[in-house]
Amino acid sequence: MKVVCFSEIQWQYVRTRKQQIIGRFPSDWEILFLSSVVKGKKNNFRPVRDGNITYVCVPALKNFPQKCLKALFSFPPARFLWNIILFFWVRVILSITGFSGRDRVFFVSNIYYAAVLPLFNRSFILYDCNDDPLEFPGSPRWAGKYFRKLVSISDVLVAVSRGLVERLHSMGVKDVDYIGNGVDYGLFREAIEKGIPEEMKKFNKPVLGYSGAIAPWFDMELLDMIADGFPEASIILMGPLFEPSRERLEKMIAEKGNIFYLGSKPYERLGAYINALDICMIPLQMNELMRMADPNKIYEYAAVEKPIVTYKFAPEMDELDGMIYLAESREEFVEGIRKALKEGADSAKLREFAMACSWQSRADAMIALIRKSRISKSQKEECR
Repeated sequence: MKVVCFSEIQWQYVRTRKQQIIGRFPSDWEILFLSSVVKGKKNNFRPVRDGNITYVCVPALKNFPQKCLKALFSFPPARFLWNIILFFWVRVILSITGFSGRDRVFFVSNIYYAAVLPLFNRSFILYDCNDDPLEFPGSPRWAGKYFRKLVSISDVLVAVSRGLVERLHSMGVKDVDYIGNGVDYGLFREAIEKGIPEEMKKFNKPVLGYSGAIAPWFDMELLDMIADGFPEASIILMGPLFEPSRERLEKMIAEKGNIFYLGSKPYERLGAYINALDICMIPLQMNELMRMADPNKIYEYAAVEKPIVTYKFAPEMDELDGMIYLAESREEFVEGIRKALKEGADSAKLREFAMACSWQSRADAMIALIRKSRISKSQKEECR
């Protein structure tokens, strides 16, 4: 089977849902991963092989940090011309990598390919809706057209959260498969067995930490309250730091004295770093973006069996009450940390939860869905 993944992130970026699931597809499946071009990152415009996966960068239309480009692409004629370029660009890549023809599955997570996808032959389109694409800061007003277009042309729709299932139902989609996020439980436990990293041994206890992107949706006001509320604690941040958040974080680090940013850590060692924390936090803003999300951090923290304090981003998180500490305000979040420090974690519950939500189980569900959909599509075509 041939699968073409139209992604909004790069293959060599931090391991997100796409890499975790696609990387577990059968070894005899041929995968073409179309990565986005990212300013300041290594962009490979020549195909690179990684096992059964070939990845290459494509200048797919997406958000632009430059105001001039944002203004340019606000005009439909500019988007139309760029989509023509994108079509021929993708067509050349498909040809030189051996992914031409009809017998291929399109696995899509980037809505900005929506205008060109109908122009290519394929077996079917699977849209893996892993976030609400319209709720990211800076999303252009015209992005809604691309979102609706992709939903309408997709043969199979997968949502990462129940909120997104409801959102797609409201757009007229009857059948939506729900496949949440997960964790590589075995890899995390293996990292823990290798011991606490040396750089984590120097911090004063208790150690409160967060592992993940420090992006515009990170709650800086909450971080400020935590730093003031626990002056004796060490507050550790790990993960990619987005430029819009850099200046404010660096200023806070200089002012507070108990906040430390350690940069991104290798995924293979992440479990060991998280294991050095006394409290695992998810200090991301309570907004529509997060209400539709399935925070991957919950699964990773659970695999380490440490107390987890987070906002209750969506009503279904009530199902986790008693296993993690839920808050609905900044004040409740700070109080949740105090409670977690005192009461600790139910390791058995966290372990059971993490083991049940492995990335392998998520990949298996996606593989089964693709195989079933491919057979169904073939049968329908034979009946015509």
